[in-house]
Amino acid sequence: MSLNDNRDVTPWEVSESLGEGDYVRIASEFGAGLIDSDLRNRLEKLAGGTNPFLNQGVFFAHRDLNLALDDLESGKGFYLYTGRGPSGKMHLGHLLPFMFTRWLQKSFDVNLIIQITDDEKFLFRDLEWKQLSQVTRDNILDILSLGFDARRTHILIDSINGSTLYRRGVEVARHINVTLSKAVFGFQDSDNVGKFFFTSIQSVPAFLVSSLLGRNIRCLIPHAIDQDPHFKVSRDVLPKLGYLKPSSIISKFLPSLKGGGKMSSSDPNSGIFLDDTPQVVRKKIMKYAFSGGRDTAEEQRKYGANPDIDFSFNVYKLIEDDQVKVSKIREEYSSGSMLSGELKSLVAEKISQVLAELREKREIATEKYDEYLFSEDRLIESFR
Repeated sequence: MSLNDNRDVTPWEVSESLGEGDYVRIASEFGAGLIDSDLRNRLEKLAGGTNPFLNQGVFFAHRDLNLALDDLESGKGFYLYTGRGPSGKMHLGHLLPFMFTRWLQKSFDVNLIIQITDDEKFLFRDLEWKQLSQVTRDNILDILSLGFDARRTHILIDSINGSTLYRRGVEVARHINVTLSKAVFGFQDSDNVGKFFFTSIQSVPAFLVSSLLGRNIRCLIPHAIDQDPHFKVSRDVLPKLGYLKPSSIISKFLPSLKGGGKMSSSDPNSGIFLDDTPQVVRKKIMKYAFSGGRDTAEEQRKYGANPDIDFSFNVYKLIEDDQVKVSKIREEYSSGSMLSGELKSLVAEKISQVLAELREKREIATEKYDEYLFSEDRLIESFR
């Protein structure tokens, strides 16, 4: 599917008007399948527990997730691959997919490659290497604050691990022509040549384990819908190299504080950043958070609110472990017995609590930073 036909979502831009009703359409246009109740139940049964990202429909689409689960049941197993382009400070929208990835790793005790695509930001955002170096380390520590298993987590930094990536990336690149890149990504003749090559590098972790071990092991990629075009191309090319198509499980975005689209690093008032103080969190939530409530307290008491479009509730349902509490808040808010200000206050406090815990764990991750860094030998050893 050509992104020239649909500019709601590309790997680099997301329309501010993107709403909940657009996701099914975009997944269909990209050729991804929806996660139905049978597939969700199968995943949770194998995982030994439920997850709010699945129950609440945040991870909503997939490519060959069923095949990854088949390989798990047959004893072949799979490994996980996800990533981050380090362009600036991280916010909750960046972190939530990593929370789901951590659940997958813990549930299935599998290896995980986290690709840090600093080269992408150099090529697409014109950031300089000195700036990228510090942002990269900061972002990695933010990710590791979630408590990934150091034995099974491998941080692959494009600019540092080029010897691993380049030769394999060239193998992919030989099967991607300029016409395809223009059709899928909307590139123009004026774009730098590095942009055309980047997808080849992003494809490598999807078959890296199979390449190093000399036998096919399926890769499962948790990612947001905007990254799907990259992996659609990967799925077309990898069988030509003798590797399995990667499976994927695809998420929606955490919307902007102001509603629609997604949080943006360039707009500090569009999201909750991981270094925001409790005072800043409360101010942003109270002032900017899009509400599903009514215009007046009287109307809300009478008619209730719509939690499904409410920013505060949509964050709360993902960061609150006690889903009984979540159901109770939904009922109270929908019925009108809870007002928007009360919900915002509760959620601001909960977010600040989560951020405080992450900052403590970040200090621990700082001490163990080197243990997570990728090496071919360490990756091979982790599969023995």
